[in-house]
Amino acid sequence: MKVSKVVLGPVDTNCYIVLEEQSGLGAVIDPSVYTTELLDAIEASGMTKLQYIILTHGHSDHILGVYDLKKKYPDATVVIGDDDEICLMSAACSLAADLGLEQQPMHADKVVKDGDTFFFGPIEVKAVSTPGHTPGSICYLFDNIMFSGDTLFCRTCGRTDLFRGNLADMHESIQKLGKLAGDFIVYPGHGPSTTLDSERKTNRFMRKIEWSLL
Repeated sequence: MKVSKVVLGPVDTNCYIVLEEQSGLGAVIDPSVYTTELLDAIEASGMTKLQYIILTHGHSDHILGVYDLKKKYPDATVVIGDDDEICLMSAACSLAADLGLEQQPMHADKVVKDGDTFFFGPIEVKAVSTPGHTPGSICYLFDNIMFSGDTLFCRTCGRTDLFRGNLADMHESIQKLGKLAGDFIVYPGHGPSTTLDSERKTNRFMRKIEWSLL
């Protein structure tokens, strides 16, 4: 599996283009805006078909490109966590309204909850519910790769002071990720990639200290 990244939008959101090389299928994760840069990255990936548009959560800086991307690739399946699908329909829930951004309402094709799986070519993708940043935040596991959205970052975790955020839920979610078996390459919603083993050793939130400072 090949993963490439384009950084899009006003808050430098990581959008990932994923190619399953055996089947030629592709996935786009968190298209924050619909731009020629995004379309060029999809074209450059070599995918023969865009199978999925996958959303780690419903904040506007991760979803505003979905509507137009789905129009261009109508056969692509839009996936989001069940408690965040409302963000695709509500500019208030996505925070687009707070930022004065226009959002076209739409529905997801597939909503997932904790433990759900689906196939990306021959690869089984597992949804891990990680509420805290939003109620419907999902981390997606593709073999030894994790797309963590705004839950787990390199050396830190996502903020919980925005609408629908919850500090206690974030605490539980970070601990849940730390208890997963094995190591993962972690691709977060912002900033550099990391590994789960590295975060277990160095991330103060995963190590259960200084939560009172959040």
